[in-house]
Amino acid sequence: MGIDFTSIMRNKTAYLSMKEIQTMLDYCFNNDRVRDYMLILTLARTGRRVTEIVGEKPYTRKVGLRPCDIHPDGLIEFDILKKNPIKQKTNSGIKRNKEYLTKTRIKKMPKRKLQPTDNQYINILKKYIKAHNITPKQRIFPITRRRVNHILEQISNKTHINRSKGKIHAHMFRHSLAINLLKDNPNDASIIKQIQQLLDHSKIDVTYHYAQFTPEDKRKSLNKLFNKQ
Repeated sequence: MGIDFTSIMRNKTAYLSMKEIQTMLDYCFNNDRVRDYMLILTLARTGRRVTEIVGEKPYTRKVGLRPCDIHPDGLIEFDILKKNPIKQKTNSGIKRNKEYLTKTRIKKMPKRKLQPTDNQYINILKKYIKAHNITPKQRIFPITRRRVNHILEQISNKTHINRSKGKIHAHMFRHSLAINLLKDNPNDASIIKQIQQLLDHSKIDVTYHYAQFTPEDKRKSLNKLFNKQ
């Protein structure tokens, strides 16, 4: 029996198994929902936030994913959303008020950054772009964040993939990438650092929320190590 990583999540329902993701993909494929297939595949394979994929109005700074963002080496350039550094004082030394600091703390701004993904996804994405004549600077998914979550809710209802707490939403795929990578690499000491870099967590403590193990998990690891002797 494998490790149940859902037990360590803050919200235990905010996770989709590889089987559940594949079920949603199969539904889209069988019902000729090509765009929705690519949308789910992109969420699942990149681990990016939905705004980083579809952009955000007025689509001038947060433009989303475009063909021109795909580099020849397979890396994809995203507008990664990062929190602004908080400056307690202005350049002239005047202390900022509490309201300004609160707004600045929660506001995230895009920063261009290259991110890797798997070769299969890149090939499928390029075929999709070519088949739909998407020009280099057009958005690949010209829909809103709200529309994305509506699509996911609809598909999850059709495939009977539901959660007792809340609806299926885009950010669950980001959590799922981390959990599924851990499940597939339980004995790889470097995987936590890789996940931190893939998801752009500023602190590895955030990533460690995905990697807490039960006493039984640790016992099995010890048995595996010493039974080799």
